[in-house]
Amino acid sequence: MPTIASSLVPPPKSWDEFEDITLAAAKLRWSSSGFERNGRAGQKQDGVDVFGYDGDCHIGLQCKNTVKGVSIEIVLDEVAKAEKFEPSLDLLYIATTAPRDGALQKQVRLLSKERRDDGAFRVGMLFWDDICQDLATDDEIFFAHFPQFRGKADLSIAHDRALYDEVIKLLRSDGVIGFLDRNNMAGFSFPQSAFEPLWEFFYNWNQPEREFLSPDLELLRKTLWEKVDNYITVLATQTFYVEGSLDRKWVPPEWETEQPQRFFDTVSSLHDLAGEIVDLHAQFVRTGKALLIAGAT
Repeated sequence: MPTIASSLVPPPKSWDEFEDITLAAAKLRWSSSGFERNGRAGQKQDGVDVFGYDGDCHIGLQCKNTVKGVSIEIVLDEVAKAEKFEPSLDLLYIATTAPRDGALQKQVRLLSKERRDDGAFRVGMLFWDDICQDLATDDEIFFAHFPQFRGKADLSIAHDRALYDEVIKLLRSDGVIGFLDRNNMAGFSFPQSAFEPLWEFFYNWNQPEREFLSPDLELLRKTLWEKVDNYITVLATQTFYVEGSLDRKWVPPEWETEQPQRFFDTVSSLHDLAGEIVDLHAQFVRTGKALLIAGAT
């Protein structure tokens, strides 16, 4: 879903809600429905709020609803508690509503290595950013916990879908894209009007108003525009009107004998760029269908 993973998602105030969110994120992270919460409020939990398996790896998660951060002392305290958990863990994560902390990550990495060398369970951190990114891999689960974002995501899809529809209407597989794919530029004439959609894309589709919110679609739009720019530059500088025609142009066929290197370089450049444009267009269409059509159902 475009923009969800990069949205500023507020952490919950309730510890109970945070445990539910952590449980949902764990199921998505490890692609397993075998995770569950450990006990209930007031019961002894031995430093583990959520547990489950990734294959043969027994994983525990301790939830700390601590927006202001977690210290290494807190991590060590939770590790000591989790030593009593049965069956024994292979990996313990401290899940926190705090943002990522590079210094703490380093301390935990060193602690985990030391424990691994001693044959004890390893330790990791899951910060709020990580948990939100896990939730964002499944729209319905994300919206179940953060329904206030559904409208914003729908608006972003509508924005990108409108732009997407414009592009595929302009650059049609049975239009200019098909023409690029089939046309032989090696001394054969072509109607200049066939490239009008390509010129329109060049002039109108490198503006901020026509940028996609989806990073994947925006990268493809930008790359496609750059390839079109390269193609029409060669088209404008290295092809000429056929004598007596107001529309048809070609790479002058006499170049093949009089200027063979120029002929070869021009034709090769046009064919190579055309192939790249056709491939990028296909990637754009498929990515758009996946994100804006399949992803919106």
